[in-house]
Amino acid sequence: MKEPPTAVAWLGEQPSYPLRVRTSQWLLDRAQAGQDAREWRASRDLVGLWRSQAGDGSWHGPALYVPKHRATFWVLGVLAEMGAGRWLPEVEKAAEFAFRFQAGNGEFYQSRQARGGRPSSSAPVPCVTARLLGWLAELGYVDDPRLELGIDYLLSIQRDDGGWSCAGRAMPRGSHTAKPCLGVTESFLALAEAVPRLRRHPAVGAAARLVSELYFRSPRGYHVADTWQSLKYPVWGLDVAATGRRLLGLLGPAARPAVRPGIEYVLARRRPDGLWCTDGHDYRPPIPAGRRAKPHPWVTLRVLRFLKAAARTTEDAH
Repeated sequence: MKEPPTAVAWLGEQPSYPLRVRTSQWLLDRAQAGQDAREWRASRDLVGLWRSQAGDGSWHGPALYVPKHRATFWVLGVLAEMGAGRWLPEVEKAAEFAFRFQAGNGEFYQSRQARGGRPSSSAPVPCVTARLLGWLAELGYVDDPRLELGIDYLLSIQRDDGGWSCAGRAMPRGSHTAKPCLGVTESFLALAEAVPRLRRHPAVGAAARLVSELYFRSPRGYHVADTWQSLKYPVWGLDVAATGRRLLGLLGPAARPAVRPGIEYVLARRRPDGLWCTDGHDYRPPIPAGRRAKPHPWVTLRVLRFLKAAARTTEDAH
C-alpha cells in the first residue's frame, strides 16, 4: 500500500505551487511552510481567483453561499485544502467577510449578513456552519473565539445518534428530521480534524461512529447524494478518500473494517502508472478543475494521503 514513487514524483513536477507544498507536507512529511506570498499569487491555478476577488474580500456577489460553487464560501474551501492561510491578505479579507454572516449564537447564514446579531426564526443549514468552521480552522483561525462560538453552537444541536438534523434547506428552528444528515456529520469530522482540541470530545466519537456505519454504503434517507464512487475535484460531497482518512485519524485501528471497502475501491481505480483520474466536477467550480477521465493531481494526492493513513494505522495496530 506504499505510494507509487512515480506518482509522488509526478505530483512534485506539477506547476501548481500549492500542490507541490501539499505533496511535500502530506506525503513526504516535510514541514514546509509554504507561505511564499509571491508564489501563491503567481500560481497558474490561482491567478484568475485573485483577479476576481472584490474589494470587500468576497467572490461573485454579496452572499456567502450563492452562486453555488463560486461564491466566497466555496472559494474558502478550495483555499483551505490548498494550504493557504490568513497570512495572505486576500485570505484574511475573505475570512473576515465570511464572519459577517455569523449570528450571535455561532451559526452562519447563507445569504444575509448577521454581524453577531440575533438568529432568525428559521435555522440555517448546519452543514454551512460545520464546513465553513473547518475551512476557517485550516486557514489559521483555529484559536479565534468566533470559531469556538460556532463549535459550541454545533455541539448544542447535535442529536443523540451523533448526527445533526437537516433536510437540505432551512427548517423551522428546533425541528428534527427522521434520520440525521450524513453531510453535516462528515463535515463535523473535518472540523474535528482541523481543531486538535476537539478530537477527544465525546461528540466527535459519536459522529465518527455514525459515519463509519454509513461509510461506502448507500446514504439513502440521510439527505446526501451517493458520491462514494466518484473521484472529483473540487470535492463538495461525500468523498471516499477524505472521509476514510478522517475515520482512521479519529477512530484509529477500530476504523479499519469500516474503511476497507474504500481502500479496495481506490486501489481498483489506480492506473498502471500509479495515478488516479477525475470523474469530473460540480457545476462551475471556482478554479480550473481538470478534464474528466484524465489523471488529476489533486485527486491523486487525496487518494495517496488516504492510503498513507491506512498504512500507518495498520502499523500502529501491530
